[in-house]
Amino acid sequence: MFNKFQLGTAPATLLANNKLSSDAALVLLKMMYKINRVNMVIGTPKTICEKSGMTLHDFHRGLRALKKSDFIRKYTKKEYMLNPDVMFNGNDKQYFIVKHMWETQTSRGLRRG
Repeated sequence: MFNKFQLGTAPATLLANNKLSSDAALVLLKMMYKINRVNMVIGTPKTICEKSGMTLHDFHRGLRALKKSDFIRKYTKKEYMLNPDVMFNGNDKQYFIVKHMWETQTSRGLRRG
């Protein structure tokens, strides 16, 4: 297994050009270390903050910026999904499964259909 950071995608270019706030970059970095096999971080905002050592205020400000930039989407009430085009944890077969989940089952993907 490997963690793959995708370069050349729109979100990665946004990250490379320093267009994210420091709160958003902190939340993204902390969530990258906490993702599971389907690119999700599971927990309420309070439990995610406790586990990663962030304040709730910084988490909400960073999450708002990341959602706007399409780095993270809400999957369910207690699950946040990281964009697989930015970073992915797994093999190529799993990538396509997670990419399909991202496009069809996340909060923005559901509104499109």
